[in-house]
Amino acid sequence: MDDIQEEAIRFLEEGREIQSAQLLRNCTMEDWAVVDHWMDGNEQLDGIVITMKCPRTSYEILVDSKNPFTREIQNAFESVMPHRCYLKKIKIRAESAAPLFSEKSLAGTSASEIKELISLIEKQKAIMISVATGGPRIQQKNNEYASQRHTIQSKLSKLKITDPNPYSDLWIWYGKWSDGSLPTYQSRRIYITNLYQPILDALLLRVSKSSSAQPPEPTGWARVDRCIEKVYSAIEKAENEEDFQTIGLLCRETIISLAQAIYTGKTRNTVPGPVPSDTDAKRMLEEYLNEEFQGSSNENVRKFSKTVFQLAVELQHKRTANFRNAALCAEATRAVVNTIAIISGQRDPAEPSI
Repeated sequence: MDDIQEEAIRFLEEGREIQSAQLLRNCTMEDWAVVDHWMDGNEQLDGIVITMKCPRTSYEILVDSKNPFTREIQNAFESVMPHRCYLKKIKIRAESAAPLFSEKSLAGTSASEIKELISLIEKQKAIMISVATGGPRIQQKNNEYASQRHTIQSKLSKLKITDPNPYSDLWIWYGKWSDGSLPTYQSRRIYITNLYQPILDALLLRVSKSSSAQPPEPTGWARVDRCIEKVYSAIEKAENEEDFQTIGLLCRETIISLAQAIYTGKTRNTVPGPVPSDTDAKRMLEEYLNEEFQGSSNENVRKFSKTVFQLAVELQHKRTANFRNAALCAEATRAVVNTIAIISGQRDPAEPSI
């Protein structure tokens, strides 16, 4: 069974199912196991489950059982199964790619610079695909391609990222697509997409983090400002579920510090119950807002702070927390901080000097 993936790839290539062969090459067979048996007369047949991991671009195709590439790969495995074995199932999981760069390598690189690099890569992809799918002639695009490649390599080098594109000019790329391994337009598009997608995914994630990691203007409440800075610093560095859960804790601490900054106890008796403790942010904010934003017309403002505090608590305990959960919680916490800062007068413009 150790060579069954290579046998399946050869089967696909012999049948000129090149796109499916390329997809399967992108995958790694992690494991196989016998999961059941059935008797064919006096002969026992073993049902095999194969587990494979692959990049996201391949994963999204192969998890679709109705996709023709998926069916071709399934048929290839069934065709090369050892005697007395049959394919029960292929399990596909997305491969967790190692980070292509460290946080240090991006120090001093702005979101606009990363967006510019993404735009250049997308243009380079478009040129490579167009000349290989009946578009402009190589002579018309080769100089532009070579110049753009030099710029991309220079920018990637500054980020300590290796350019995944091995083709120094379009004639070398022509040699690749015309050697028989990429016989159709679709196979060439898939090849170029897979070539650049890991870098694009990483850069797009970085831009997303950067745009969601801009702390608000200082409120003047020192502890609140320190807390909110920690929230956005943590978002930039977060990589796993535990990191994203920690952002929930930091958001909760920010709201507690905010409540402590504005609550004086003078608004007591607006909410039934005992005097709020020093960490009872929900009650302190409720009393403060009941005093400052009275009446049914301001009910939504009062509800907002309670909801955000609950959102932070839920994130703190969410074992499947991800970047979107954390970024949403951080933005909501930012909004509460700004709302209270406006209500309290912390955002009022300075009076002009006489």
